Amino acid sequence: MDSVLSPAADRGSKEPRPAARDDRVKPSSPDRVVDAIIRGIRAGVYVPAQRLIEADLTRDLQISRGPVREAFKRLAAEGVITLTRHRGAYVRVLPREEVRDSLVVLEALVGLMAGLAAKHIGEKDNARRLREAHKRLLAFREDGGSIAFLDERRSFYDTMIAIGDNNQLARIMPLMQIHLLRMQFQSYIAKRDREKQFEEYKTITDSILAGDAARSAKVAALHVRRTRLSLMRLPDDAFPTIRA
Repeated sequence: MDSVLSPAADRGSKEPRPAARDDRVKPSSPDRVVDAIIRGIRAGVYVPAQRLIEADLTRDLQISRGPVREAFKRLAAEGVITLTRHRGAYVRVLPREEVRDSLVVLEALVGLMAGLAAKHIGEKDNARRLREAHKRLLAFREDGGSIAFLDERRSFYDTMIAIGDNNQLARIMPLMQIHLLRMQFQSYIAKRDREKQFEEYKTITDSILAGDAARSAKVAALHVRRTRLSLMRLPDDAFPTIRA
């Protein structure tokens, strides 16, 4: 986080500082609900098409229904949940067209991410960090459908972003869409597809460690492209519609 200096501090002022105080702001009740739902999606507690029960959230978080409804409106506006008039709130199911368009964008972003990581791989302890992230990911080679695997895969990509040292890239990655994508299609990925994924993770890692930015960008983008083409071949059952 960037540090912010007041005009007086920037001039090297010797004026006495005010007494220290706690500037931390307690999260509002709607913020708590939003955070609980987001964490639940990341942890696999909530999956696409699952209904969010208002009464359960009010009980678990010890709050009234008003903040829950406000949180639902915010998450619906951000594309995380779907609100229907008669059936309430559901974790959003991504339609086929949106999956396609999201992965087209991700293809470019992940390619850029890998290329930047390759350019910076020789700095600090970046090579060690990437090797360790890849090693942790490999531990799930025989268990590629678990929530723990999804967390470790996110950590692998987070490591690539950190090595690439581009704060804007980290900000524009559509993280919640990625979480929804992963949860929606886990049951459709065959064993041979998982094996191919791990081969591609190794190719990406090796290319970055070699410092080859062009190849790293190419193989990382190709990995996402193959995922997109595979998902586009899935039956309509993979893209269920929640009716109002």
